[in-house]
Amino acid sequence: MRKISCLALLLVGVAMTGFAQGGGVRAASKPDMNGTWKLNVAQSDFGEAPPPIRQSEVVKQAGDEFAIEITLEREQGKQHYTLRFQVGGAEMPLAKGSFADDAPFRVLSVKGEWQGPVLVVTEKVSFQGEEGTLKASYSLSGDRKVLRKATHVSMSAGEFDTKTVYDKE
Repeated sequence: MRKISCLALLLVGVAMTGFAQGGGVRAASKPDMNGTWKLNVAQSDFGEAPPPIRQSEVVKQAGDEFAIEITLEREQGKQHYTLRFQVGGAEMPLAKGSFADDAPFRVLSVKGEWQGPVLVVTEKVSFQGEEGTLKASYSLSGDRKVLRKATHVSMSAGEFDTKTVYDKE
């Protein structure tokens, strides 16, 4: 249980997945998610883990090509890395040097797919040497000013979910 709490502390806000569709998602099957998105802590649900001090995600989308730059700050330190993938394409390993050699958490690979208007990003990760999966579903509000992400984390030590809300800057 201690390991799950530690994992939750490191991963909350990093994991990616969108809320269930609620009120006002555009009818378009592939919404434009481009932009800088700042975490709205008050509207997010981190479960038992404390929220990050700061978090933002910069989404760069060109058709089915994505780059999601994640910047996360916690009391334990900062993380900054980029997930690059083509929706519907092969699983992509993260670039060498994306994480410090001694980082307890690392993203190993990423893959994206559209499920209607929801972008589902699956990351294979390593936490303290144990591999697992983060499955994040991104959905965009109808006015395109709010990005919602529901994330399911699955590790050998257990599973948990987070829901994060981001406002467009």
